Amino acid sequence: MSGILITGVSGYLGPYLCRELAGKNDVYGIYNKHPVEYDGIKSINCDLTDFKELSIIFDRVKPDVVYHLASVTPTRITDESDGFVEFFNREVTAEIARQCAKHNTLMIYTSTDLVYDEGTGIEENSGKLAPKTIYAKTKLLGEESVRKYAQKYFILRTALVYGFTLSSYTSFFDISYRAMAKGESVNAFFDQYRNPIYTEDAAAILAELPAKYKNNDTINFCGYEFLSRYEMCLMMAEEFGFDPGLIKKVSCKELTAYPMVMKIGMKYEKMKLFEFKTRSYREAMKRSRSFII
Repeated sequence: MSGILITGVSGYLGPYLCRELAGKNDVYGIYNKHPVEYDGIKSINCDLTDFKELSIIFDRVKPDVVYHLASVTPTRITDESDGFVEFFNREVTAEIARQCAKHNTLMIYTSTDLVYDEGTGIEENSGKLAPKTIYAKTKLLGEESVRKYAQKYFILRTALVYGFTLSSYTSFFDISYRAMAKGESVNAFFDQYRNPIYTEDAAAILAELPAKYKNNDTINFCGYEFLSRYEMCLMMAEEFGFDPGLIKKVSCKELTAYPMVMKIGMKYEKMKLFEFKTRSYREAMKRSRSFII
């Protein structure tokens, strides 16, 4: 038996990837606390911290490709200790990398753009690494684990992903849409900029990525626009006919629960080199209308 194994199928990006791959391959999706059923996907329940069970799954599936999308994000899961966040994001990643090496499997690991220091024009090989949050710090440790143990890999430094959720995960995009649809106000940062990437584009690129493998590589996994959340909300309001007056400009400096990074502008050159294509935010807004029932 061989195929594709995905961790984090009950998260944000996982369902989109499952939809992209369904029917094309033998695809196995691992979930833990949130059972999922996707057409064409074989679901497997596993706590990824159970390395014995994880090894059994690898021996059974013998995957050609592993997408390691699962992580612990303490900004959302506030009751997890820093120690557990580090164990999951580093040690679980290390074990998956070891299993990939054992089975000669290509490992695709989604890291975060937050491993970078603030700046623009950030390149993969020369960008200064200065993660500020426990999440970013431990995702960088996960990168180190992939490089140390996996024989074949892509590391994707993933920008802000946006689009309607297909799971129990709730994103800033969903929260903003639902609030404005009910005539409620939305607070949006005007001074924090990222290179957002649309969910469907991200999933399509992930599906294409294995065929592009030649050498181990780290990629800025992002869109080509440099936008604030305030700008994103304004364009959402315009496309869906919401009152733009509902959008309240706030500074990211006002959020003191954890360190904020104001501007991370990644170079898009390697995405173009791989011939990956991403939509503009406005184009993605028009596409998102198909999700409205």
